[in-house]
Amino acid sequence: MAFRDVTNGFTPMSTAMRALDIGAGRSKGPGSAGRSTMAIGRKGGASQGLSLRKRDMTPTRNTNIVPNASMVGDRFLGVRMNEDEFDRANHLINHHMHGKKEDSLDTSHSAPNSPKKELTEGDRLKRMLRAKSSGNITDAKEDERILCYKKNLAPPPAVGYVNQAKVLYSVSGVINPASSVKKSIRNVSQTAIKVLDAPGLAKDLYSRHVDWGVHNWVAVAMTNDVYLWNTESGDIKNFFEDSPPMNEGAITGVKWSHDGKYLTLGYASGAVKIYDPNRPRTSTNVRELRTLRVGGGQRCAAMAWRKNGILTTGYKSGDIVNHDVRIHNHVVSAWGGEAGHSRDVTDLQWSADESMCASASADRTAKVWEERFVRSTDNSIIRNPSPLHTMDEHLGQVRCVQFCNFRDGILATGGGTGDGTVRLWDVKRNFQQLKEISICASGGVGGIVFNRAYSEMLTASDDGLLRICRFNASYKISHEIRASAEALMDCVASPNDEILTTDMEETLKVYRLFQVDKSTNILDRMQPRNVGFNVR
Repeated sequence: MAFRDVTNGFTPMSTAMRALDIGAGRSKGPGSAGRSTMAIGRKGGASQGLSLRKRDMTPTRNTNIVPNASMVGDRFLGVRMNEDEFDRANHLINHHMHGKKEDSLDTSHSAPNSPKKELTEGDRLKRMLRAKSSGNITDAKEDERILCYKKNLAPPPAVGYVNQAKVLYSVSGVINPASSVKKSIRNVSQTAIKVLDAPGLAKDLYSRHVDWGVHNWVAVAMTNDVYLWNTESGDIKNFFEDSPPMNEGAITGVKWSHDGKYLTLGYASGAVKIYDPNRPRTSTNVRELRTLRVGGGQRCAAMAWRKNGILTTGYKSGDIVNHDVRIHNHVVSAWGGEAGHSRDVTDLQWSADESMCASASADRTAKVWEERFVRSTDNSIIRNPSPLHTMDEHLGQVRCVQFCNFRDGILATGGGTGDGTVRLWDVKRNFQQLKEISICASGGVGGIVFNRAYSEMLTASDDGLLRICRFNASYKISHEIRASAEALMDCVASPNDEILTTDMEETLKVYRLFQVDKSTNILDRMQPRNVGFNVR
């Protein structure tokens, strides 16, 4: 049904015409608009002269006025029922506005003649628009008020609510208002998002059982076998396809190359094997590219890649050897001797700019080596150089080392059983110990991971706890997560800041501890790197 305006073409009836209708005795009230045409003469009689045509009836919804109306509308015609009421209201209002002494707009006929209190015009207007706070300021009834509101009755805000409008529209000279609104407490998940059983995982605190590549494939070493686990799809593959090499002993170290193309395995015999997971399998070598051996080398658990094809390995004897996998005579330098380590090398780590290499050892020391000692200019082998720094403050074996990825030149060293501390060192500017953080009183520290988005450090320890430490003036522990009932043997990070732990319960667990909003994420996050070298 289309909407139609019923007021178009309607002309109100004049006063003279209304008088004619009344005089003719045909008035039936406001609703009797339809009448027959009548003629009125010049002397008041019926004659040929002025004629009135029949008007259309004005629609109305009031069926009481037009009881038998066949058509109703939405037009309302006001009718003055009693002029005395309007005159009295006009009299009362005018007297108030001109300073008369009536104290209320009492419309009753028995209003008092004398006021109780003289009110000004402003007071009278306030009484028309009055507020109500803790107590009433007027004796007027609720239904007599035009507007009435109450103060301090809004619901209280939620705990921790921050009114950003105070910051966004502040006049205190805030340069970047959005950055000044910070969360006081960060929510950290206490449960693992993925759990995988790993029966056969060696219970060895000084072996490196897992590594997470840039392609989101995790390599897990279990005695003689290696399994590849895709954390996104959940696919699990047996790398050796049930025929692992048995003549080299157990696998003691696992390491992906920077671009994730090559997988390096260290063995108890001291051999280091480089594999290409994408290479077609052969019956004899099983995707093996080459084997690196050094004289007298035993048990290789620590390995670290450089971008230019240099592989640094640490052995049980305490020697550290740099291999150039692009050439036939792969040994280019050996760090050891009297200035080197005297016992097992437990961990190796190159800095982000590859200007320094840090090593941890069971001889209770950690050392920093310079990049210039990797290879000589005349292609001769560099042997037994002196380290740049030696850190011997730990009371037990040093199990792990890690360079900070958001503060240049900061190195963290984790003590083993009998120490249980993490020590922070400035190894680039003026060598000194910055902080000693007590982590585990009943055991050692098995892994250290730095997170750039929150400027935090994560530690995994023998008491089965993951601890998050905030990098600020106090370096206090902010969160503790119960990851296992047994000791945590290793802790590695993914390219997406997820954390993988291994424990003596033979399980792998993935935690999402550093998840941030995409709009505030770090733009220069680590991207897959292309090594661009050939293994020969």
